[in-house]
Order: sequence, then structure tokens, then C-alpha cells
Amino acid sequence: MEKQVLRGFLANVVVNPPLIVTFQFNPESISDNKAVYYAERYASLSEDSPGKVYTGGGDRTISFEIKLHGLEQGTNALNPAPVDNGISTELAKLRSFLYPRTDAWAMISSGEEGRRISSPPTCIFGFGTKILECVVTGMDITETQFNSALAPVRAEVKITLTVIEEMDNKLHTLDKARRSALAAMGIQNIRPF
Repeated sequence: MEKQVLRGFLANVVVNPPLIVTFQFNPESISDNKAVYYAERYASLSEDSPGKVYTGGGDRTISFEIKLHGLEQGTNALNPAPVDNGISTELAKLRSFLYPRTDAWAMISSGEEGRRISSPPTCIFGFGTKILECVVTGMDITETQFNSALAPVRAEVKITLTVIEEMDNKLHTLDKARRSALAAMGIQNIRPF
């Protein structure tokens, strides 16, 4: 029995049909950063008081790089023409996370403009135990190889996400609970002196 490798993904479930980009190759590394802000505390009464006071937290950002690789004949059976072969379809899906303006399916099926989608669109980022609702705040696409029709067949894509950390966001609540449980499990690793 062959084991299947889990793949990370980005999903835009706001549009109809949902757009899902499954990572062809998982990122080699993921940066997960959270800004924290402190202010100076001036206490003249006690020398035991800390010099800094927590004033709030900034955005949690996740950034990573994925690689796309398509065959020159193309891997997309829906777009068999040479210009659309390669990874053009995947690049178009990735770019849609930045600014989907209308419901793509309504445009294709009826020929009319679909419903407007409020900006910025949210997406679901999934990678292992991380399932988070985010906003894509940056995408840098570098196309590195092309076929004879100059359609891209390889690309490197750097993606930056801002995690939606609102209290009513169920994915954020689940992620907080998971992190708290893991931190509590880490207490067991402390050995008394």
C-alpha cells in the first residue's frame, strides 16, 4: 500500500464554483509571524515593576513559497491549446485570490457579469494542522520556464497571508484552542530540579 503525501492548499470559497489550489510541491518552509506592541512604563514607586507594558498585538502573517511545474504539452485537459497549456490555469487561480471581482461561474454560464464580491476576499489556508481563514496580502509570481508558445510551464510563487483573528471566526477559535492544548502538553516536558 502506497502512502499518499498530504498537500497544503489555498481555497477561495467566496466565489462560485470555489477555487482550490492544491500545492503541487509543499513549501520547504513557512514563516508564521505575530507582531506584539509594548509601551514604556514609568514607575517611580517600585524598582520591581517591569519597564514595558503590553499594549496590543498586530497582525499574524504567514508567508511561504510554492513551486509550480507543468509539462510542455500541458496538464490541463480543459484548455488544450498551446497558449493555455502549462501552468497558466493555476497562475490564474492564484491571482484570483488577490482580486476576484465577480462570480466567474455566472460569467461563463450566462455570459452576464456575476455578483460583486466585497474586497478583500478571504481564503482558507490549509497546511497540516493549520486551517486558517486569511486574506492574501502579497503575491510575487516569477515565471521561470516557458513552452514553445511562450506559455509558462514553471513558476515560483511567494505568498503572504494575514490571518483573520476575530473572536467570532471559528477557524481562529479552533487554532487558538489547538495551540493552547499543545502548550499545555509541553508543560509535561519540564523536569523538577
